[in-house]
Amino acid sequence: MDTTFSDIQSRLIAANLPALPQVLVRLVNHCEAEDAGIGSLAELLSQDAALSAKVLRVASSPAYRRGPVAANLEQALTTIGIDMVRTMLLTESVYQTFNGFAATRGLDLRPFWSHAIATAITARAIAGRLGYAQTEEAYLAGLLHDIGRLALATVAPDEYAGNFHAEDGQALCATEERTLEITHPEAGALLIEGLALDSFLADSIRYHHEPLERLQTAHPLVRLTALADAVATHASSPNGIPDDVARAAGFTPEEAREHACTLAEQIAHLAASLGIEVPKDTGAALAARRTLTQTSILGSDLLHEKMRDLMLVSKTAEELRKFQEADACTRAVVKSSVILFGFSDAIVLSATDGGDTLAPAALEDGRMRLAGLSLPLDEDNIAGMAALHGTVAFHIPPRIASVVEDQLLRYFRTDALVALRLSPPQEQPVVLLGAMSAGQAQLLRTRHHLLGAFGRQSGAILGQALRPGMQDNDANLPDAAIAGEFQLAARRVAHEVNNPLSIIKNYLALLDRKASTSQTIDDELSVMAEEVERVAQIVNDFARQHQAPPEDNADVNGALAHAARIFSESGSLHPEVRIAHHASREPIRAAIDPRVFNQILVNLVKNANEAMANGGRIDLRNAGLVPRDGRQWVSVSVADTGPGIPDALRHRMFSPVASTKEGPNRGLGLSIVHDLVTKAGGRVSCRSSNAGTVFDILLRPAPSHAQSESGDHG
Repeated sequence: MDTTFSDIQSRLIAANLPALPQVLVRLVNHCEAEDAGIGSLAELLSQDAALSAKVLRVASSPAYRRGPVAANLEQALTTIGIDMVRTMLLTESVYQTFNGFAATRGLDLRPFWSHAIATAITARAIAGRLGYAQTEEAYLAGLLHDIGRLALATVAPDEYAGNFHAEDGQALCATEERTLEITHPEAGALLIEGLALDSFLADSIRYHHEPLERLQTAHPLVRLTALADAVATHASSPNGIPDDVARAAGFTPEEAREHACTLAEQIAHLAASLGIEVPKDTGAALAARRTLTQTSILGSDLLHEKMRDLMLVSKTAEELRKFQEADACTRAVVKSSVILFGFSDAIVLSATDGGDTLAPAALEDGRMRLAGLSLPLDEDNIAGMAALHGTVAFHIPPRIASVVEDQLLRYFRTDALVALRLSPPQEQPVVLLGAMSAGQAQLLRTRHHLLGAFGRQSGAILGQALRPGMQDNDANLPDAAIAGEFQLAARRVAHEVNNPLSIIKNYLALLDRKASTSQTIDDELSVMAEEVERVAQIVNDFARQHQAPPEDNADVNGALAHAARIFSESGSLHPEVRIAHHASREPIRAAIDPRVFNQILVNLVKNANEAMANGGRIDLRNAGLVPRDGRQWVSVSVADTGPGIPDALRHRMFSPVASTKEGPNRGLGLSIVHDLVTKAGGRVSCRSSNAGTVFDILLRPAPSHAQSESGDHG
């Protein structure tokens, strides 16, 4: 059953989520009183035995005690200092109130509280710099800004648990909006509004992901909470706090860097005082862990989603070929775009006879009032921009909409639009205009290449329907042949993507083990980043995006060492299989793209490993420059000690589906290797017996080596 906003709202109300303790509500008011002293704070604190005991314990710790142990609360408060006490009480009250929210789901809340405390500390610092007097209210706003994530994980565990550890930001809000029809800022604000505090606290939670330029005139608490979230998020990132964010928060670039450096220490100190468990990783290690999380997501869900969408685009193109009549094909393009990209609605615009405006085409009954609209073919609207430049164009607030764009926004009852050109540059413009929410548009921006692929494929088919009698290059091919080519291409991509994903998966397990023993993980993160880049390259090639020219200059010794290392260190080999690499005496570079060469080696090593389930050895060897047929070649071999390749398969091993291995992509690895080597101008051959198999690869030397025709480096 679909989850709706009203459903989640009713769950939040019915869940009887705990309210903030009365002592905290009174403490908020106490912190706002300028004349509030230690005596009144001690009286308030005495009403909560647990908090009182914690304050006394902290005051007696070596970090604070400078004399006899404090005998009462007032002495303890004097020892600790009123500012630190307020911080402790706010943090402890919130922590104890909300920490049980999602505990039953087995979620690790330590990263959540670490970021919450970091944002709270930052909010108080920004409040001081921007002249906001209620600094403890700012601290509380920072502490509670993401509380909606805990609320959603509690009331909608099945729908939300998988997103709880996702990176915070507009993309997460768009996902929440799409799946739950409520975002975590909205859920958090709804929860805090129930406290009936005389404060803008709920609004500070509701708007903490709004673009900062939209909050220029908002209440100071609302603006500084959004700034604090941005600063705390960037503080542990490799690139640090952006200068514009730092300036808006009242920091100079140097002060922002200092704040980022001391933030982890402040978090650890406060957490230790309160007994709150937060991740031990600080500074660069915490940034590395964030990179690891992002890589893990990219190496699984996002890549699979990207592959799925690419397949859907191509499959959609196959379906569109069935429409011969222009209007029917146009309507099919609109419906397909709604399914593929989550548009709430869409229309197609085509150039009018005069060629200076765009007007709706192929409108269905009930939408004819749009027929009177026309969009100028200029850069003042996104449809005109897409038509003139052939790029994907977005209207997302705070961009100011033109009058006709504003009409469309009101007609579609939305706040964002996207436009992409369907027709080729040499033909009259045809543009697809899609409507969606601003959050969905921000998410779609990261997938603009899919919009481009859809535009090119559907545009070509639509153009064919608009020009009766004209056929594209595939028109003479039987439908079965077209489908067969697509299926083989899709299988090859799935096969190649699976190789680096397997390596990434194994490295994640290795990193998990290393992280638990506080070992450095920089090298492993570097390997995973390379593998993710390789997947992206494979997927982009499949999408036929414009690519930069290949590098065609691979370090052969380095590539062999890298391949041996990633298989041995990641645990990708069978337990009894060993791998070694043998370098040439002199450095050798081959005329092949390094990523392609790595792809070849991974396929061959993977095949060799699968052939030796009972153990064995894999040797990667660079024999240097060797003479063949009157010219020099770089000679590389991949040898194993497996049972060999049967004679019946050897003569056709480089053809697809020759293997007897199980699985949907069986037999593709060697055909892919053959194609990649051949396209690089090289040769590949095989020697096999019951003592093992050797694949010999000859590659053209890179230009620096090609000038020497007599060299033989063994």
